Amino acid sequence: MIRSLVVVFSLFLTCSTYSVGCIDDFDLDAKDRQGYDYRIPHSNEAGYWSEDVIKINNKDEITKVFWNRNFYIFGKFIGESNGEDTTISAGLYRGKELIYKTVINCDSGTWRNWVLDRKTKQKRVLLHGNIQKNLTSCKAGEDFDLILKNDNRRLANWIFNAQPLQHDVEFFSKKTIKVLFNQAVHDRYDTGPDKYEGRKIDLGAQVTEKSKRPAVKVDSKYSTFAATRFEFTATGRAVFSRLAFGQCNAWPKNMEMQCQKVRTWIQHRSKANFTAVTLAGTKKINPENGNFSRGLGVFGNNKHTFLPDCLTDKYFNFFQPQIHGNKFLPLKSVRKTYILTDNNGQNVYRYAESKNQERAFCCCTNMKTGRVLDDDERKNCISLTDCLANDWTCRQAFDPEIGMEIEEQLQKDKQEKQEAYMRGLQNGNGIIVKGLAGVKAKRIKKLGWN
Repeated sequence: MIRSLVVVFSLFLTCSTYSVGCIDDFDLDAKDRQGYDYRIPHSNEAGYWSEDVIKINNKDEITKVFWNRNFYIFGKFIGESNGEDTTISAGLYRGKELIYKTVINCDSGTWRNWVLDRKTKQKRVLLHGNIQKNLTSCKAGEDFDLILKNDNRRLANWIFNAQPLQHDVEFFSKKTIKVLFNQAVHDRYDTGPDKYEGRKIDLGAQVTEKSKRPAVKVDSKYSTFAATRFEFTATGRAVFSRLAFGQCNAWPKNMEMQCQKVRTWIQHRSKANFTAVTLAGTKKINPENGNFSRGLGVFGNNKHTFLPDCLTDKYFNFFQPQIHGNKFLPLKSVRKTYILTDNNGQNVYRYAESKNQERAFCCCTNMKTGRVLDDDERKNCISLTDCLANDWTCRQAFDPEIGMEIEEQLQKDKQEKQEAYMRGLQNGNGIIVKGLAGVKAKRIKKLGWN
């Protein structure tokens, strides 16, 4: 049975459970565990999810910018089955008509992405592949997650348990938007380095930061932003537990005081673009947040700059410097903004110059959960531009007891390091045990905790 939900949302971020910045995030009732029909907020408001902006070029052309959106589904495989195959299906619909969906079959170990063909008006398979067994076993007790990242009218990426459900990458010119060439990267996460134009590189899909995207055109009857519903169903041993939606990051529940694990979970599904060399370098200079993975490159859902910042393995930083922005922030910090009007005095589009600053919030967060402090994003989040200008520190979010615990652990680590060093000298081999105490002690001193 599929249940429908219709909710009126405010103009800012309304919910915060195990997510930051989502419009909606809620648990599903038992009766919805194998089917849910979610009505996409503002889907009937023309232009809500887009904006007309003048491109700064010789022609001053008007371009339409679409606000990316994330749909998160969480669930679990259970031991019971009614004899059916275990499947997970999710898709965008306009009314009853399909736009884009994925169907995952655990029994056959396959996935297929479907569209309603724009020309024939018939459903057809757009992409298909195999489930990576190292990421998904479909065994009883195993959790699963399915993410849909909707980037523009004809681009949407499915991610199942950190596996991208698409294969190819295309390289295009930012100036002309014309495709330069297309390169397949089938099963690149299992086979290791691939070759592009005869050159061996570390990650096939990740070459030129500003000229690549998934080679997936959702050539359906309707664009992805014409969707009014997001429907998902399951059969067999798959059951759903939660849905989150918005321009946001979300992660599984029950991960309090596990900052590094939350960070790793989000990183695996992000647009992070690390090679073996850059990954090692990042871990060296930023050991507090050392649990990096390579990420999914262009197949990921959010940029890795929006990962949570950790103070230790357990605790989140009480000040999160970059939280995913939403449509109520400028595209980026600009020097000048002009609102152009038509003959009736109505605003028609915005003229923006000089895009340099990240479009993001900074937020004060709970050190145990990583959630926005008191779940109050209006009070505890401001734009990154204002955050930098006003030197925001989030002192109200700092927990003195946790700070003392971290300080005591740092002193213990320092003592253990000194003892190990002395043992090494006594053994005559000059062993020096490397630790993080020095780096973290500097941070604590800078913040004035002690």
